[in-house]
Formats: sequence, C-alpha cells, structure tokens
Amino acid sequence: MKGVRSRVGVGVGILLVTALAVIAAASATSGGSAKKAAISPIPAFSASQLSAAPTTDWIGVHGNILNQQYSALSQINKSSVKNLKVAWHSTVAIPTKGKPNFSGVLAEAQPVEYKGTMYMPDAKGNVFAFDASTGERLWFHKFVAPPHFKALLTTSRGVAIGDGNVYSAATDASVTALDQSTGREKWKTYIGNWKTGATMTAAPTYANGLLITGIAGGDAGANCQVVALDAKTGKVKWRFDVIPTGSQYGAKTWPAKRAWTGGGAIWNTPAVDTKLGLVYVGIGNPVPYNGNVRGKGQELFTESIVALHLNTGKYAWHFQETHHDIWDYDVAANGVVLFDLKQGGTTRHLVANAGKTGWVYILDRKTGKPFLGIPEKAMPQSEYQNTYPTQPIPNGQPFADQCAPKEWASWKAPDGNPVTVACLYFPYNDTNYTAFAPSALGGADWPPTSFDPATGNMVICSKNSSTAWKALPSETAGKLKPLGNFFQVDGLFPAKGSPAITPTGTVVAMNMHTNRVAWTVKFPVGDMCYSGILTTAGGLVFVGRSNNTLQAYDANNGKLLWTSPKLKAAVGAAPMTWSAGGKQYVAVYAGGNGLTASFGSVKASYGSDLYAFTLPSS
Repeated sequence: MKGVRSRVGVGVGILLVTALAVIAAASATSGGSAKKAAISPIPAFSASQLSAAPTTDWIGVHGNILNQQYSALSQINKSSVKNLKVAWHSTVAIPTKGKPNFSGVLAEAQPVEYKGTMYMPDAKGNVFAFDASTGERLWFHKFVAPPHFKALLTTSRGVAIGDGNVYSAATDASVTALDQSTGREKWKTYIGNWKTGATMTAAPTYANGLLITGIAGGDAGANCQVVALDAKTGKVKWRFDVIPTGSQYGAKTWPAKRAWTGGGAIWNTPAVDTKLGLVYVGIGNPVPYNGNVRGKGQELFTESIVALHLNTGKYAWHFQETHHDIWDYDVAANGVVLFDLKQGGTTRHLVANAGKTGWVYILDRKTGKPFLGIPEKAMPQSEYQNTYPTQPIPNGQPFADQCAPKEWASWKAPDGNPVTVACLYFPYNDTNYTAFAPSALGGADWPPTSFDPATGNMVICSKNSSTAWKALPSETAGKLKPLGNFFQVDGLFPAKGSPAITPTGTVVAMNMHTNRVAWTVKFPVGDMCYSGILTTAGGLVFVGRSNNTLQAYDANNGKLLWTSPKLKAAVGAAPMTWSAGGKQYVAVYAGGNGLTASFGSVKASYGSDLYAFTLPSS
C-alpha cells in the first residue's frame, strides 16, 4: 500500500499544480476572460523544422537554430507597415502585492511561439506562457534561487522549446525543463557552480534531442564550458572546456604557470548545422584583462568561434578573432549566425560573427577557413602587456569606428598624466591612460544580429564607442579577487571623469558578398542600439529603441518607415514575428536596460511589458 499511496500523492500533486496554473491564468488575464486557452502540444522538432526560415511559428529564440533573426512572412511589408497597431499588451511579472520594482534590470528576453502559445522569461528568470492572440497569461513558473545566491548578471535572454517542454537556463547555472501546459518542473540540472562564478544568460539551443548551452561568468573567474544535455532527462551528454589545460589541444597556447584558469564566457545561444553535424559557439575574453598578469600566448579558445561535433562535443575547428585579448573584445557577446550565400556561381555555407572590434568575421562552416580573407597584420607592441605580434584583420570594411575621438586628448585624467589617444588593438599600460575604440561595449555587443537572404546583408545593432583604460599595479594570482580588482584595469567602460563622449547607436547593413557597408542609420548621440534586429521577407528591418519605441526600416536602404506609439519602457530586447488566423504579428519585450542607462545619455525607463502589433482587419 505504501507504493499505492506514493502514486496517489504524486497524482494529487500534479492535479494541484495544474489547478494552480489555471487559477494563476484566470487571475491575470489581459482580456478579462477567466477561461484557460488550450495549449497545442510541442513536438520533438525535426532538423528541417528547426533550420527553416520561420513563417507561421517562431520556434527558436532567434527564429531558427541558424540564429538568423529572419522571417519569411511578408504580410507586414514596406507598403503596409505604416498601418501597424498594438494588438495587445501584457505585463511579464508574477502577481504580487504592491507595485513591482523593475529598476536597473536587463530586460533582454525574446519570446518563442508555437501554435498560438508564446513562451518567455523575465529578467529575473521567471518563465511565462501567453496566449499569442490575446496576450492572456496562461501560466508562470517562479525561479527559486539557492540560499545566499546573488546573480552575477540579472538577465535571461530566452527559452528553448521542444518535445513537450520549455527549457530555461538560469543565472544560478541550472537548466530546467518545464511542462509546456502547466509550467511544472520536470527536471533540473546544475551544469556549473554558481559559488565559483558560473552563470548563464542565453537561451539553450534545442536540436537532435539535445540542449546545447554554455557557462558564462568567466569575468568572475569561472571555468567555462560548452555543455550538451539530453532534452528528455537533463543528463549531461558531453562537455567541452573552452580554456584547455593539461594535454588538451590548445593548452600550450597559455603560459605553463597561469594567473587564473577561468575565463572564456559563453554569453549567447549556440548555432547548429544538422547536415554537417556541427555546433558553433562564440567564446569570451581571458581573465584578468591585464595581460601583464596573464603572461604570453594566444590563449585559446578565448575570443574564438569554435565548431564542435554535435553528438560528441569533440573539437572540429576554431578561428580566433583577437589573440591575447586585453580589451574585452568578446566573440561570445554577439554570438554566431549561419547562412548560405551564392558567390561566383557556387553556394557557400558560411558562419559569421559581428565582433566588438567593429569587424565581421566570415568563415566557411565546414572548415573554419576565411571566406574573403582575414590576413594577420602586425600590431603595436607592449612588453608590459605581453601583446601578440599580429591580429587577424578581415578584408572589407569595419562597421564601427575604430579610433578614439581626438577629444580624449583634452581629458584631465585622474593621474594627471597626458592621455594617449589611439585606435583598435593599441595596448594600454600602467603609467598613463590610453583611449581606444571600440570600447568593451563594441561595436556589436550581445543584441542579436540578423541575416537577410533577400539582400545578402547582415544587419547589426551596433554603436560607435570609446574609452580610456589604465592597468592597475600588477598583483600576484593569489591576491586576485573576482569582480573586485580582478579586471586589473581602471576605466572599464566610461573612464572616471571622462569627457562627454557617449556611445552613439547605429544600425548597419553589411553586404556579406563583400564585407562592406551597404547602409547605416545613426541614432542621436548617447542613444545606444541595444535591442537586436529582426528582418523579414516584407523587406523590413525592425529594431527597438531606448526612447520607448519599436521602429521599422527599409531593408534595402535603411529608410525609416514606421515608429510605434510610446511604450511603457525602453526596448532592450530583439523583436520577433509569427502568424495566426491569417494575420502576421510582431512582438517585442519592453523592459529597459541598465547598461543603456549607465553608459548612454537616454533617461532610464524600466518595466516588464510585452507588446504585440498587427495590421487592422480589413
């Protein structure tokens, strides 16, 4: 009878969770209805479904597992977009007594949608399901942090769906599978130790029965990895160390005695080519930033695009964008995009990354070889920083400024010494401040980049930025403290007391046939582009703005075609689109972003609001 009572207890528990989910939905509807909408079962998506350009549904956080941020829908187009109206608006928050406080959050989540249901997290990692036609909240799952846990970076950029589940990667380095109908937890797996700095910000990638994700927190000293889990059970299938040690390939590119073995954060969602059986990941910077502390070497696989075999996690190839990085030029920030391009009568299968450096790096997906050439060029050297002799410079044209403005020369630096005004890859030292561009903000930071197959353009949410850094006095590895003096530089983003040289946002279309600028849109000074891009077959480029609007531009020339009404908060997340009942919708999460408020000059506006737009019925 003990076994019988156990099964009954489990059944009652499931019924109770389901009932609570229904009650929660009924108490928080946007349309006034207390009826819980039916949720269509999510299948174990096939490789072709996951790789196709999305139309009716948006099943991957970036549209598909190629990370293209592109939709084949065209009902909303250059002619009709001027008529776009708000279809519904919902608050992405767990019901609570009193007014919720969203101040300072990084609301960067992009929803996914399947058969009329939308799934997404808020900035704190709580996960929600909404009726995609009405905005009615169907259920929520509350993220419960471990005792004494404090997030390294409070954001969650999306979820994955597949096989009846919603998969969430949380800031405590856990991956959770939730029942798609109720939000009930099925399994939870910790893939890293949050006590040593491990965290996660990006949505996992669901492909081939696996969940592929990566550990971030390298800036806190975490030893980062790419990790694949069984999507049904949560069991770890394989791991890949992005900072090799011992006899692992790449270990000899580091000094024999290292200041730290961590670093190489993975901030963004991996991309997958199921035909080649490869997964592609962008890797972050080495730590500490100060190269004097770290010693000499290329330091693989930091600042690299790494291709791994999908089923085993074994190394396939890599391309390092910045050798021995001392400027925080994360490849992991913007992630990677896969696309096909016809060049000289041949279809090329390519992978590209828009870097913080202001360059786009375009490689062959199978081999990792440069598409248009990326020659190594000699760079200014610093014995103090142990700089690498050369850096890879792509053939083509940069999409962001790569020299600091001359105004830095008149800056009164805290140490009273003259400021060196320099360009990309110029080394700073511990004797005076050096101004360089781009800053650690980029160029391209985390906001998703889009590939438009109609134009052959990669469209980038970018900025022109600069900063001034000075290395702190060198310390032994034993004295390094994560997130204290761990960076080993003074200045970081805006240097102390720096002049009014604030980042200027841009939307830049780069022609992938030539790696040159096709068109550019510049925002006002201090208004960073920090949301991400959506392109569509309707010839449109959608981008969110810090001034509480969503905008649409002509994909061929960058002409502004539409601006939404004022939303409740700034848009710091990428838009997405889907179709239901013969109508195309565009949705975006407006919640503000603490980074744009800190480093730009636009007044912060926070919230947690999800908006959907559509065309009026004829």
